[in-house]
Amino acid sequence: MKLKKTVILSIFSIAIVSCTVQKPVSKNEKHNNQFSQTKVDSIRNYLSAISDKPVKDTVIIKYDFNHAGCWNALDQQTDNYIAKIIISTNDFISKYKISHPGTSVYQIKESGKNFNKLILWNKKILTDGGYLRKNIFTKKTTCGTSLVLYPNGSYKFFYSDPHFMPLQPNKQ
Repeated sequence: MKLKKTVILSIFSIAIVSCTVQKPVSKNEKHNNQFSQTKVDSIRNYLSAISDKPVKDTVIIKYDFNHAGCWNALDQQTDNYIAKIIISTNDFISKYKISHPGTSVYQIKESGKNFNKLILWNKKILTDGGYLRKNIFTKKTTCGTSLVLYPNGSYKFFYSDPHFMPLQPNKQ
């Protein structure tokens, strides 16, 4: 338990230091709106195709951009340390999915190879073929962007989101 607290504290500390680069949008800026039903269907079909799984009512996506350096400072840590963070992150997401059975959660990265080890080594992160970057995640941010897409087509973006804020308690 003490190791887990240390890892989490280290992640948050490094994120604060690493995410101080100028961003094209404000840190933690939120944007609410509504997609057309056609666009919602297109997003859902795309997610189903790249994940080989049916999409549930509510969709949460954490999207990471190529050439973003939010977590690059962690690349200096040992491989074992990075592996533990990846396992911890994936466990956290799995627990969220269990406690929210009507929600599909995706970690997706932009196509490319210029990512830190946390993204490159995580086998659960899907790679976007370009559809999401071109049509949904059009504003590039340093620490990625998260999207919550509700069943009625309304949505909320979390810009410059290093901690997958929609999964954090009381942050939606």
